[in-house]
Amino acid sequence: MGSNQTHRTEKDFLGEIKIPTNSYCGSHSARAKENFKISGLTAPQIFKKALGIIKLAAAKSNTSLGLLDKKREKALEKACLEFIDGKFDHEFSMDIFQAGAGTNYNMNANEIIANRANEILGGKKGEYTYIHPNNHVNMSQSSNDVTPATIRIAILLALPTLLEELKSLEKTFGEKQRKYANVLKVGRTHLQDAVPITVGQELDSYRQALEKSRLFISERAKDLKILGIGGTAVGTGITADPDYKKLMLKNLYEITKIRFKKSKNATEIANNMNSFTNFSATLRSLAINLLNISEDLKIMNMGPKAGLNEINLPAVQPGSSIMPGKVNPSILECVDMIAVQVLGNDTTIEFSAQKSHFELNVMGPIIMYNILQSIEILTNGMKLLREKCIKDLQYDTKTIEKLFENSLSSATALVPYLGYELTAEIVKSALEKNIPVREELIKRNLYTSKEIAKILSVKAITTPIRIRKTR
Repeated sequence: MGSNQTHRTEKDFLGEIKIPTNSYCGSHSARAKENFKISGLTAPQIFKKALGIIKLAAAKSNTSLGLLDKKREKALEKACLEFIDGKFDHEFSMDIFQAGAGTNYNMNANEIIANRANEILGGKKGEYTYIHPNNHVNMSQSSNDVTPATIRIAILLALPTLLEELKSLEKTFGEKQRKYANVLKVGRTHLQDAVPITVGQELDSYRQALEKSRLFISERAKDLKILGIGGTAVGTGITADPDYKKLMLKNLYEITKIRFKKSKNATEIANNMNSFTNFSATLRSLAINLLNISEDLKIMNMGPKAGLNEINLPAVQPGSSIMPGKVNPSILECVDMIAVQVLGNDTTIEFSAQKSHFELNVMGPIIMYNILQSIEILTNGMKLLREKCIKDLQYDTKTIEKLFENSLSSATALVPYLGYELTAEIVKSALEKNIPVREELIKRNLYTSKEIAKILSVKAITTPIRIRKTR
């Protein structure tokens, strides 16, 4: 703060406090910012937007109820729209670690919007001549119903981009699946050679895992459309008009085009955070899928000379400060870090949900920050993975074919024809001689090359078929 900064004095029931003259914040915001200098982490912009939407819908609802006049509504609407557009983001800078239940966030917005609305009406900041932060901006509301509703709206506003990116990643895996549909490779279980699988089948398993995550996320998000807005302090609706809830749902739909529903019990919405833990679980599930896919790709990319080298990941940057020419799976390592962070966020949300006492859970700010961060980094991470890794990923078909031919993975397909014991003997012999199973079968005069080609065809060893014993 510069030495030439001028101040105004505001007063609340705790006494007087000095606030920079040009600030749209009020006494509550000033005290909170002074108290909670913890991390420098602040609410994501999408949360600020959602909070502004709540305030705008509330002004419209209270005007319809005759509790605000048109002059005040017009000023509040302009101030709320500016707040939503991010004009006051530098003023809405509360640390996420703060007093509970989001009271500081709610009052920060109330004061900014009130001061701006007063300014629009010809008043001065801090005087609240025409519009008061509590009496007008916060009319029919409490932080205890505003905060959970704002978190829900923020998630739902952020969600379409996440789902779109997830669907695009599925599509990219689908394109690779079709390209390599009939390339045979060694399937692996316990990280050991198992039975044959096609590259296409393996890629499709990744695609379907992502699709399931997308559907899981969409399904659990439906619960977030149930709002306890209008429940005010403890869910009973004290200070709110009986028609306020209905008007809020109507106005929120007009602003967001999301059809919200009224909660059956607004107290439950304020004290039960399971809607957020359940939704966070879907993000955790997606993160785990991404981790598993990433691990497989890194193992297949191992090398290029002393590993599997079944795939070639796009080179995006040098991999070492000391080893010339080394290229690391940098994109996948970033995806791993994102996924691990999401898992940690989910744990934070889980423990936060356990801090409900009677009619309220006070952990809204930390739940909000973690869940919105998970959405943001997953969205950006999947875009990165798609554009700089999967899109230009190449399978080394020659290496895959060589590894497959030298493996014994196709032997299992012989069991229905030769029985387990004889097949095991053939595998052991081929392994000792370091020759392919096909060659051992021919040496034993068990099958001709033509018969082997039929029995061990791509379709025969990677899909269910009708078995016709030949021996």
